Amino acid sequence: MKQKLQLFFDKNNIKQTLLNATFVLFFVTLLCRFGIQLFSTYGYESWPITEHLINYQGGFVRRGLLGEILFFLTKNYNLNIEWTIKIFCLVCFVAVCIFFVRAFLKKGYSLYILPLCFFLGAHILGNSLWMKRDHLIFLFLITTFWTLNKIKKSIIKFLIINILVVIALLIHEAFAFFVLPILFLLVFKEYRNKTILQSITLSFVFLLPSICAFLLTLHYHGDMKTAQTIWDSWVAVANLNAAELSKFSHGAISSIGWTSEWAFKYHFRINFWTKNMGVVSMFFWSMIIPVVYYIVTNALLVFRKNESIFTNKDKTVLSSILVFQLLCLLPFFLILSCDLGRVIFYWTASSFAIFLLMPKEKTENLFPTFFTEFIERINKGLTNILHPTKTTVVLFMIFIGISDVGFYFRSVIGSSVVFNILWILSQLLLFLKKIIFIFF
Repeated sequence: MKQKLQLFFDKNNIKQTLLNATFVLFFVTLLCRFGIQLFSTYGYESWPITEHLINYQGGFVRRGLLGEILFFLTKNYNLNIEWTIKIFCLVCFVAVCIFFVRAFLKKGYSLYILPLCFFLGAHILGNSLWMKRDHLIFLFLITTFWTLNKIKKSIIKFLIINILVVIALLIHEAFAFFVLPILFLLVFKEYRNKTILQSITLSFVFLLPSICAFLLTLHYHGDMKTAQTIWDSWVAVANLNAAELSKFSHGAISSIGWTSEWAFKYHFRINFWTKNMGVVSMFFWSMIIPVVYYIVTNALLVFRKNESIFTNKDKTVLSSILVFQLLCLLPFFLILSCDLGRVIFYWTASSFAIFLLMPKEKTENLFPTFFTEFIERINKGLTNILHPTKTTVVLFMIFIGISDVGFYFRSVIGSSVVFNILWILSQLLLFLKKIIFIFF
């Protein structure tokens, strides 16, 4: 009995219990928020819906494949568009969640970082972002790297990988930025027995169909005439309201009409020169990205049950992939998007997916020595500034927040663990108050 009491009052045991309780509450909050979003009604002009309505009725255009399939099904089977999108996105989201949870458990990694605002929680905390196409293209990412690792015959591997990548690119061209560069390096490594020139040439030829598909999406980026034709096609099929589109009137369909120059300037201003409560967004992002990097590279280390689960060498490999993926996504951070909550998800989730799917012998020497040494110096510098412990990592995890679009403190605060726990507790108190009022 005495031993049991000592165990109960043991400081480490209490800390672990509090930590588990915190993340259970946070997980419950995510489920509640997800339920609210699932049963909310979205207009056909909203971003979550129009994301899936872009089709080829105005000619070939980027992001049109999924919308063309939906258009065909709606035209022939009279689907409920909103619930078709919701159910489809729900299945994709759950599938991605299952992949990461299973992969983490298989490796013996802590699950604490998975529901956070820069990982799987981003699409619930970020105002119905789970209804975007991100999880669908992540299923293509997972299948692509699984194929690269498991399929041995070169011609079959070539066909399957290019088919997967081309389809993903036609769904959303963002796929190219966090898949093609790292995929090129991994293919290049498979030709390591050749000369450097031969390896580069063979790797380029291997990915040529995918590269051509990406260039096509850049060329056929669309204009306002195309956007108007797309909306008009849905007016005829789904009995929507006829309207003349403007830059922001019909969400993702309107964005097809943005000129490149206008979009670049708009995104750069929103991402780096927006003021919210007197703070310029550039300073916010310059602080938040290193914090996310610190959490991601140290969470598995501080929560490991033994040293063999996640070694310092594993940390270097994961860190190298993270920095490389960040560099590849810089165009999105700078001028191609202001949905930075999604972009940070692309960054962290793609890095972990590659780290989990590819065996160590294929990732340990993937990057040049100078690059790996540079990453080790960064990690050492961060460790010297703030030594990673459970306490420091947990504090960052609890209080970190990310604005889903541009930079707004309300969104930053609302995506943090501590805010969401206070929110769910407040909802419970309000519920109890109503019960007491009814009976007394």
